[in-house]
Amino acid sequence: MSDPPANPNAWRPADLEAIRRALLIPVTSPALRAINDAMAQLERSYSEAIPGAKASLDAIAVIDAGLAAGGTPAEPFVIKTTRKAAAGPVPAELPKKKLDVIEYATELLMEEVSTEYAEPTASSYGLNPAAQRRGHVANLLLILPGLVSWCPPAPTPFSGTLIRS
Repeated sequence: MSDPPANPNAWRPADLEAIRRALLIPVTSPALRAINDAMAQLERSYSEAIPGAKASLDAIAVIDAGLAAGGTPAEPFVIKTTRKAAAGPVPAELPKKKLDVIEYATELLMEEVSTEYAEPTASSYGLNPAAQRRGHVANLLLILPGLVSWCPPAPTPFSGTLIRS
């Protein structure tokens, strides 16, 4: 006998810890209670958002695993593909004499495909793992807004120590 299919609109047992790790929330009783309360409230009020939250948690776990392993270079990706082809169907019998070939306009028979690739770099838009992680964390916080106050504050570029001379 097979198990019944899992409810996609229900939390998995490991989701509480995944949320805690994804949002970098400390391990304290009040913090864990807040996560549990936010999960229960979402399940009661808008359970259709749980698959999106689980997808963000899975994506964050994959990114964290890649960052912990040192990351592997990504495959080159396609920037642009252009194609030039015959304007119409190619006839069954092509011209054989030189004069017929000149009259036929052979450029209509040629097909040219060119593809431009780019090597991914850390500065490539959308490929930076830290930026991807921040995006998934932002999505998770939109779904569970009660946990925003439990996240550590993000460092700002304007913070630092005051040095008097």
